[in-house]
Amino acid sequence: MKAFWLDDHTAIDGDTLRAEGVHHDHHEVGAHDGPLAALMRAQGYVERDEVELRPTTPELDVLLAKFDREHTHDEDEVRFVLEGEAVFDIRSRDDRWMRVVVREGDLIVVPKDRNHRFELTETRTVRAVRLFRDRKGWVPRYRA
Repeated sequence: MKAFWLDDHTAIDGDTLRAEGVHHDHHEVGAHDGPLAALMRAQGYVERDEVELRPTTPELDVLLAKFDREHTHDEDEVRFVLEGEAVFDIRSRDDRWMRVVVREGDLIVVPKDRNHRFELTETRTVRAVRLFRDRKGWVPRYRA
């Protein structure tokens, strides 16, 4: 995982992310089921699925357009990257943008009600496990 401030490109360390409420971790793909199950129990996530986005995904740009604008969710956004990479831009508590690039083996939890946006990197490929408490809470609410 690579994290930095978008305004000046200085690195963000794990302690700063944690202080901002962004949970992150790294697990080897293939050895991730135990840690994800523990996270599900600890945080009350009851559903799990996989999402896969590739250049060949039908209407990929339409799908991505739902999440590239600043928005929040009523539920945490939890992703464990199995393959590829993606970008989460997350607003800090003082309204600065933090850019977090997640890659294979990275786990990120963007807390509910935190303004953020999502995009793919130039590879346009990511496959990830998603965890939910209730999928209805994962509808984007766009910032005015």
